[in-house]
Amino acid sequence: MQKLLGIILLLSSLFVHGGNLPEQKPETPRLRALLIGCDHFVTQEDTWPAADLNLQMLKRVLEGDRRGYDVIRTASGTVTDEKTLREETRKAFSDAQTGDISLLYFSTHGLLRQEKNGYSASLVFSDGKEENEITGWQLREITDQIPGKKIIIFDACSSGALIGKGLSEPQQTACFSGSEYKILCSAGGNEASWYWQAKDGGHFSGASYFNAVFTSGLNREPYCAADGNRDGEVTLSEMYGFLLENCAVSTPCVYPQNDEDFVLYSYAPEETVNEPRTITDLYFDSTLLTAGESEARFSFTVHRQTELYYQIVYLRDGVWQFAEAQQYQDMEQENGTVRPGRKERTLEIRTPEEKESGYAMILLITKENGKTVYQASRLLCVQPAEGEIKLFVETASSFIPLMGQEIPVYVRHGVPCAVTVNIISIEGNPVRRLAYEAPSRPQQLTPAGSVFYWDGRMTNGEIAPYGWYRAVVRVSLSGEKFTAESRPFRLMYKTPD
Repeated sequence: MQKLLGIILLLSSLFVHGGNLPEQKPETPRLRALLIGCDHFVTQEDTWPAADLNLQMLKRVLEGDRRGYDVIRTASGTVTDEKTLREETRKAFSDAQTGDISLLYFSTHGLLRQEKNGYSASLVFSDGKEENEITGWQLREITDQIPGKKIIIFDACSSGALIGKGLSEPQQTACFSGSEYKILCSAGGNEASWYWQAKDGGHFSGASYFNAVFTSGLNREPYCAADGNRDGEVTLSEMYGFLLENCAVSTPCVYPQNDEDFVLYSYAPEETVNEPRTITDLYFDSTLLTAGESEARFSFTVHRQTELYYQIVYLRDGVWQFAEAQQYQDMEQENGTVRPGRKERTLEIRTPEEKESGYAMILLITKENGKTVYQASRLLCVQPAEGEIKLFVETASSFIPLMGQEIPVYVRHGVPCAVTVNIISIEGNPVRRLAYEAPSRPQQLTPAGSVFYWDGRMTNGEIAPYGWYRAVVRVSLSGEKFTAESRPFRLMYKTPD
């Protein structure tokens, strides 16, 4: 179920040279998009106007892609079942060819069920009068009919389950995999997604936190914040890294895990299209704190005078306690506004009920022309000063990277901590680093811990040789190191006869 909450306030063209043949320019892919949102439901909580606003925000961003979209079709509250979904996809992608790129975005409720053979993930489609679930496999069957590459963005609770990620147990198969699919999910399989909402002047406004972060990453000022190397192309890998850093309320998931070549968005860096957001360049000295260290220090840039508020929200029993959030107004000036410029701030962090460890997030919110605007957020990992880590590592027994499979590495740890994950050969040689001193996140796994994914590629980007490997994990807890290794697992090139 997707949660509703309130807060106060491309590919660039490449030239191919072959012997003495004349230079040939590959055909430029054509882009099309279908954006689907549902706000009114029969059995689920209404989210109005968040999903509808998600579509509007994303449509504006996609219109700025310099490759140009032939079609950007929106369907707000009109898709209620498999039949209407098929009709919308037909209208949006009927002209798609093998070399084209088709983007689908879904903003709705997501459901996860435990079944005999594993998990079943589905999306809920409704207009407030008629409501139906469409399973991940049904969605896959529909999107398989679209030729070319498919970018699918699932903005829904438990959406990571559609690609087999963020679950407590490994899945043999995922609804979406393969070279034709590029997938972004707003939350892991066991996690909820969240909307923010405000009532300004009698009118509601808001969107999903995930979409707010996603669209802010593609807002040109002149550079897109998600464009890590500032080359004018936001790759799938760059966007995933941006989402992971800036989306505090849930753990975004991606497939494939490390696609540094596929261009999600293209723009001209020299062209300034938008005014900068009011708050940019949020930076924390550290998002890993230790119990007893009650201060979070951070800095950011203010581009125009504004009212600025900070909210501190704590996680308790797996749920973000927005109703109990601590809120502070930045009183830099007597009139309650903050001047433009680079700012440095410190906020005191106290975990709920004075617990020794846990998770919290800090949100920056502004009031501009009578409207509440979500600006940025960060997840804070508060580790205990001492304690038993209960470290254990497990993986699936085998996987086949050439079939698009990725192997999950489950790191079981009883408390929040910093995690380093390395893949080594059976001989002990380093192959790939998956994480380095990464603060853990509340992924809602049972038992508690973190899950990472290896796509079978070595540091140089090539598929590792067939054979046996291990995952080696090191956890840092208040200066003390703990290490554990998985049992050997097998990287295969094909299914055994």
